Amino acid sequence: PSSMETATATQGQGLTRRAVGDADATPARMPGSGARATSRDPKRKLGRAKRGLRSLAAAVTVSAALTAAAFYASGAGSSSGTTKAPSAAMVAIARAGSVAAEAVMALAAWMVWAEGGLHGRPGATLAPFAAQLLAAAAWPALALRLGAGWAGMACCAAMAAGAAACVRGFGGVNPVAGDLAKPCVAWAVLLAVMNYKML
Repeated sequence: PSSMETATATQGQGLTRRAVGDADATPARMPGSGARATSRDPKRKLGRAKRGLRSLAAAVTVSAALTAAAFYASGAGSSSGTTKAPSAAMVAIARAGSVAAEAVMALAAWMVWAEGGLHGRPGATLAPFAAQLLAAAAWPALALRLGAGWAGMACCAAMAAGAAACVRGFGGVNPVAGDLAKPCVAWAVLLAVMNYKML
């Protein structure tokens, strides 16, 4: 063989050895980096899950506790010139239903918040949620403690309107959250019926 053919063969062998060496070296680095990424991902997911559960528990607890405190502060109810005192069973049903409804509404609001809906669309989500929560907290003081039956009816109307707005606003962000808000509309109507019987 000529000297040119010998040089060409030598260069080809050198290129082959470098290519094989690079191929062998590449997999040796990949497992280490992949293992580190895999070990970090579960920790990040676990941390996000813990923060999500804490925020969910806080949202539900605050709403339910505010409503329950309003009922306990109002007592068993009283009569006035235009209303009659409710029965103990009616007060117990109103208290349990209102606390449960606000807890469910808080869960729906948390689902919307988790997707950025409360900040992205505050007029359609945060405002009606806050309005119906305030109306639910004001109803015991007006209808039970003061015996203002028509003011209680106004609170029930505000609760129903706010819950209906939440159904629409929450549903635009998360359909499941919108469905969760629907029973709160029904509860506001039922509470209005109970309030009417006190007149």
